[in-house]
Amino acid sequence: MSGTDNPVGQLAAAWQAAAAVAAEWAERTAAVTAEALHKLTSDPAVRAVLQSWRTAIAWPRADCECACADAHPGDIGVCDNRAVITRRLPPKGASAVDVPLCAPCAVAQGVAELPS
Repeated sequence: MSGTDNPVGQLAAAWQAAAAVAAEWAERTAAVTAEALHKLTSDPAVRAVLQSWRTAIAWPRADCECACADAHPGDIGVCDNRAVITRRLPPKGASAVDVPLCAPCAVAQGVAELPS
């Protein structure tokens, strides 16, 4: 029995043909996409727009200002120093204080404040 008479052989041959067509399509699509992106990004107006979007989207970097030893003494060393939220702490004088916190410190403070 030859490979084309066998249903499994026919399926394998069809699969190989489909895979070859899909690979060729992927190569052509990648080439056309790369060429289009190159043309777009070489245009000064498009580059200016992309640069303005890049600066507008940039996440403002703030450092975590958690007093880890006081706020979550059981979790010292979890701080990654990248503030993601601001927490209003009770007043220690005239007014409340907004403190930038990184995610690990915010979680550690929340867990530390859970009732036992």
